[in-house]
Amino acid sequence: MRTCTLGQDLTVSAVGLGCMGFSHAYGAPTEKNAAIRAIRAAYDLGYTMFDTAETYGTAADPHDNEKLVGEALKGIRNQVQIVTKFGIRFDETSTAVNKPLIPDARPETIRASVEGSLRRLQTDHIDLYFQHRMDPHVEPEAVA
Repeated sequence: MRTCTLGQDLTVSAVGLGCMGFSHAYGAPTEKNAAIRAIRAAYDLGYTMFDTAETYGTAADPHDNEKLVGEALKGIRNQVQIVTKFGIRFDETSTAVNKPLIPDARPETIRASVEGSLRRLQTDHIDLYFQHRMDPHVEPEAVA
């Protein structure tokens, strides 16, 4: 697979694997072992960038996707790049089928989010960490 460099020194596969669909948004979650096999098969094909988020999960476990990605990549962590996101949660009090998103990019939330993501991903670093949605109540400078 072709690679490209992001910034000055982050080399990633030209195509990354978005992992959201394994546990969120597109019907029933993929069975865990089947999802792990699919992620590892992508790696074997040359994918090195894997995208997830702290909110890609189920109502029972909103963090399921990060746990899945961490499990799938733990033996090859130093050969891949992990992308994850922070800054939103679902309004679980809503009765809507598609729960409304609540942005939250307060510094204390970001700190808790990154610590949780590192734990769930079974890693000591995140290669790319994105704000999932702008929070109208927090200035971008405070987020940065």
